[in-house]
Amino acid sequence: MKLFFSVDALSLRGNQAWRLQEDKTWRVADFGQPLQDSDAKLSDKDEVASWVNMRLKKDKLAGLKTNGKAGVFDFFMRGIFAHVILHRLSPAPVPNKDIMLQTIAQAEVGTPWLLYVDIAGNFRMLHSEENPIIANPNIAVRGEIASSALFIGEEAVKNSSMMDALYHQFIAGWLAHLETSRLSVFIPDIEDIRPIEECVEKIKAWAHESLL
Repeated sequence: MKLFFSVDALSLRGNQAWRLQEDKTWRVADFGQPLQDSDAKLSDKDEVASWVNMRLKKDKLAGLKTNGKAGVFDFFMRGIFAHVILHRLSPAPVPNKDIMLQTIAQAEVGTPWLLYVDIAGNFRMLHSEENPIIANPNIAVRGEIASSALFIGEEAVKNSSMMDALYHQFIAGWLAHLETSRLSVFIPDIEDIRPIEECVEKIKAWAHESLL
């Protein structure tokens, strides 16, 4: 698995975008476009996380420069902000349903867990009170936080219809993650997604990037 992160900046209206370069300047770019040789290719998770919700402003020399992170109560997010984009230079797997079931079954009831698929395509649980979610660059697709025995633990896994629907949602979310290169994609509502067989076919046919 070969992965890199880039940092894109997007204007408030979404009509202008930039890409961070290796020399720390910014070039005008299409948002989420494939990597170019001159682009900054990040792999350190802490460095990647530091860019989440970073506010930027225009600069004559560098194109853009940092202007502090958005505050907790900055709901409107006005201005230019940085967005982390994931670039895959190798094929993406289809997340494994059996691993999802094992992960849910092993989760302790009463603890607020976040079920998610990491950027490698593995199902994992994250203790939501002890670990960051919003600035976590390892979360590709995320569900809702749950602690009830209805949704986690061994008894929850016995509800096969619920587990089938949940897996379907995560597969559709994984496909959306691949197609958009965005992180922390929420699983879509079951009523709004294409059949799971079609999602799996599209994941298997999805073409990764390649650096020339």
